[in-house]
Amino acid sequence: MTEQKIKNVTWISIIRPTAKDIQILNDRFPELHPLIAEDLAAPTIRPSHVEMHDHHLYMVLHFPNFLEDQGKVISHEIDFILIGDTLITVQYEDDRLLGSICTECVGAKAINAEYGKTVVHLLYFILHKFFSFSLKELDQIQERIDAIEDDVFEGFEKEILHDISVLKRNVLDFRRAVKPQQLTLESLAIQGSQLYGEKVKPLLTELVNEYLKVWNLLENHKEALDALYETNNALLVSKTNEIIRVFTVLAFITFIPTMIANFYGMNIHLPYADNPLAFWIVTGLMLIVTALVWYMLKWKKLV
Repeated sequence: MTEQKIKNVTWISIIRPTAKDIQILNDRFPELHPLIAEDLAAPTIRPSHVEMHDHHLYMVLHFPNFLEDQGKVISHEIDFILIGDTLITVQYEDDRLLGSICTECVGAKAINAEYGKTVVHLLYFILHKFFSFSLKELDQIQERIDAIEDDVFEGFEKEILHDISVLKRNVLDFRRAVKPQQLTLESLAIQGSQLYGEKVKPLLTELVNEYLKVWNLLENHKEALDALYETNNALLVSKTNEIIRVFTVLAFITFIPTMIANFYGMNIHLPYADNPLAFWIVTGLMLIVTALVWYMLKWKKLV
């Protein structure tokens, strides 16, 4: 547990809370609702949500994190408690972004002066940083989408299909983490204004706008990937159909000559069978039939 003073606000940060940490919070803030203390013991499986009690707010948010080196998206939970002039953040994994925000606030007079006015100002500063980080991660996904888009018509349909599927999974995981945030932030704007006054409502409303930037960009990525997936599949099906068509034409062209050859392989008397030039006659006949079939398919524009 760490604590720092940012102008008028006290920020308490807890990483991997223990029973001792929760007991310290209960002793220091006796008005803290027992259900909140119980929820802090372990991460919740419920999506992002916000609760208001007598004199404090409790909010759970899940933030996505795109691991570029592993090509996947994971989400982590951060709990926020706004109680008086104190902001309490609880992490169940060591989040480097929140740690860097905490470090950035130390000794930064401009940040302290601007975002240390109220606990809502500090919350806005933290969430704004997280949304900015999400936009940067979505830019990384956009770069991968652009690279795939350039390769769609290069003849690597099978390889690209795997890459598109991986990106679609990442966008889906990103959406799963982000989507519940809208209702949570809209509820925060209402309940936060009730608790801290109408003067903080513009800040809380701005958080909803920051969220919508992330969500709209995420929707654009989803639509682009859906279009690329359908296009790639169409090209793959077209390529497969072309291969099947070629083999079908070849099979049809060779069918009649093969049938003639099989007839002359039977132990029965056939025309020209006793002719010394039978081999060349049959070969010529097969070539003529093959040429006629090819010409007919060419005339029908089937080849």
